Amino acid sequence: MTEVEIKLNVHEIGVILSALQLLENRDENHIAREYGSVPALYGKLSLLMDQMDTSETGLRNDVVPSF
Repeated sequence: MTEVEIKLNVHEIGVILSALQLLENRDENHIAREYGSVPALYGKLSLLMDQMDTSETGLRNDVVPSF
């Protein structure tokens, strides 16, 4: 299996987009060699985010980190 479908909410996509923005050049190059283009993934997720309701993406005090 090379593809799966998962449902992500607007907050989860926001986390991934933020993480991609914070990558150092060496990390981005490593990811590109192993898995593919970071800018291409960012673009896909950004397009999805633009189509979603982002009216409630502000700071939420009730969210407990999963790590």
